[in-house]
Amino acid sequence: MPEFELIAACWTTAGACEPLGADDRSPVPIRDRLEAASRAGFAGFGIRHGDLLDVERELGFSEFRRMLDGNGFAHVELEFLEGWYAAGDERRRSDVQRADLLRAAEALGAIRIKVGGHFAGGPLDVDHVADEFGALAEQARRAGTTVGIEPMPFADVKTPEMALEIVSKVAHPHGGVYIDIWHVTRAGVDVASLASFPVEHIAGVELDDADADVRGTLIEDTFNNRRFPGEGDLDVRGFIDAIKKTGYTGTWGVEMLSTDYRQLPVAEATRRAFDTTAQFFTHDA
Repeated sequence: MPEFELIAACWTTAGACEPLGADDRSPVPIRDRLEAASRAGFAGFGIRHGDLLDVERELGFSEFRRMLDGNGFAHVELEFLEGWYAAGDERRRSDVQRADLLRAAEALGAIRIKVGGHFAGGPLDVDHVADEFGALAEQARRAGTTVGIEPMPFADVKTPEMALEIVSKVAHPHGGVYIDIWHVTRAGVDVASLASFPVEHIAGVELDDADADVRGTLIEDTFNNRRFPGEGDLDVRGFIDAIKKTGYTGTWGVEMLSTDYRQLPVAEATRRAFDTTAQFFTHDA
């Protein structure tokens, strides 16, 4: 494996989409997204459920896999599954998405599916969530992929430690914690503490940056105000160093989300996302 491999997370190539709107699909043709990320230097490509269904309908997964290969993408990442431990209508909707994502993961050889807790927060029944996560991880194994639960400060699973408690109860090799610097920092976690995180439970890692102060709600801030790595106030270098100390040698996602970012041409946006992130791996800082 090269010294570092970066994945263009789904939002990084999505262009002028509306993450908080009723339809969060990208308006950018999938071929343009792939070519922009490839030219920028990314080794992996991320795509969300809605865009994934459009690709399946318009191209088919076999053709999409050929396009991924043709652009040099060794890694594919799918997202985002919520409601997988809910009940009622929410669970029924989630199960439809779950089946779609697992089917796509198997067809595309995806390395992981990102999942999360309840965005609205609330109490967390660790035993119940762990049982559900174990079942999800086993389904991921059968599809040849892995699931990573991403803690978020506004959700019921807020911190890496809370996610680790769930994942540790399951101890399934196809389930782990997905660690994003934005969510870690906004949850008040000291990035240096991540150096002791058990590497066998890290499903993936994601990079970006932010201002010191939150603007709007946490959800609004995460969707509208992120910055390129190194251009905000987060300790990107310290975060990367801490993750490396765990022994982690996997891919690094780059998740760019902001109102300003969505106005950039996709080719320029992806190039800047790659270059600002790659500097932390190619230069001493």
